[in-house]
Amino acid sequence: MKIEILGTGCHKCIELESLIDGVLISLGKTDVEVVRVSDERQIRHHMPLDEIPGLIIDGVLASTGEVPTREQLVEWLSGVSVPGAG
Repeated sequence: MKIEILGTGCHKCIELESLIDGVLISLGKTDVEVVRVSDERQIRHHMPLDEIPGLIIDGVLASTGEVPTREQLVEWLSGVSVPGAG
């Protein structure tokens, strides 16, 4: 699994990264690559800059403009469901 956090380092971006780290630890997932994408050009490839933070899970844009709840992240990162997939 690969997770990309799209953001320029704002408070919400850091909060999202921290929350994801905690969820991955609680799920016992150690084989996950977590990448922070801070290059504005790369972010704009996926979404407008004013909608950060963004979250991409295995190539699927799962969330923009907000920090998902811990419950949502548990569901998405455990493979139960990912928004936009399917």
